[in-house]
Amino acid sequence: MILKVLKYSCLFIAIFLWIQAYSPVVYRTTGPMGFFPDDYRNGDLYRLSYLPEFKDPVKTCKDSKVSSKTTQKPVHLYILGDSFTEPARVDSSMLKADKYTYLHWANSSQIKLDTNYHNILILESVERTAREHFSEKVDNYQIIGHDTIAEVQAPQLSWKRRLFQKSEEFLTWLFPSQVEERLQHTLFNYDFFLTIREAKASFNEKVFGRVESGVVLSPDKQALFYRDEAKATEKTSSFYPLEAQEVNKMVEVINRSLTHYQNAGFDHVVLALIPNKVSVTNPELGSYNHLIEKIQYNPNLKVPYIEIFRDFNNLGKMYYLKGDSHWNCEGKALWLSKVNAILQ
Repeated sequence: MILKVLKYSCLFIAIFLWIQAYSPVVYRTTGPMGFFPDDYRNGDLYRLSYLPEFKDPVKTCKDSKVSSKTTQKPVHLYILGDSFTEPARVDSSMLKADKYTYLHWANSSQIKLDTNYHNILILESVERTAREHFSEKVDNYQIIGHDTIAEVQAPQLSWKRRLFQKSEEFLTWLFPSQVEERLQHTLFNYDFFLTIREAKASFNEKVFGRVESGVVLSPDKQALFYRDEAKATEKTSSFYPLEAQEVNKMVEVINRSLTHYQNAGFDHVVLALIPNKVSVTNPELGSYNHLIEKIQYNPNLKVPYIEIFRDFNNLGKMYYLKGDSHWNCEGKALWLSKVNAILQ
């Protein structure tokens, strides 16, 4: 009887783990419920490298909440941003706004602006993805209900096109991507297995001078970075060549986006460029292209911006986490203080 129970228990667990890894929906649902540890609990760079000296457990920032909102007219803040402003890092309690809406660059949304509010839009982008985000007009927020904007209607597709779309959706559901990664995370993300991974990573680094391909270790071995931002051959890198023509195009796109959203009804549009970690802590690792400065201080830029790059450098303080590509509590607090100053 006991063997039978054990057999069916093991079978049930195996089926559950397979379904959890195979289905992105089940994976996203069961993760927050605590069925397996958070993949990013020790930092995104540690997650890629497993170097024990860069294990940086997530800490809750103190005093992040705003005591009161002192704006004269109700403010609705919209942020189009990336992981620096995602809900896990920034929420409405930290902002002096009466309403707050966040949208990731990977998504789009139709919104209706309420003229009873002072509507403010912040275009937030980390340095490594600024080239991508500002290569063409920003229109992730699609405004409806404004007197100069026609409500966006869903295009009338032919039955063949609808059938094709439904077939694509079904095949994506039937054969989801990244199954192996989800299964690996589900099975081997517990602390016991992390110890084994750390031992392997330390051995490879100390004996062969080799780290995982997704990261770059500084020469003094005191800092760790995303390959995308620290390897000069990557276009997202702080050290990839940047021509004046490309800078001018990005500035033009940002200006056009300002005009677009102001015409659509936004009262205020602000640019917020966040430096790559390496740009602040170790710019000597290559020939820094000064992307943020070239955009922000361009004489043709018409969009007001949140100055954070100069503050980080002038204060000469480490504002980034050791085992993560994002800023620490002090860095986030400084940025939030500048955002809240705009909202007042």
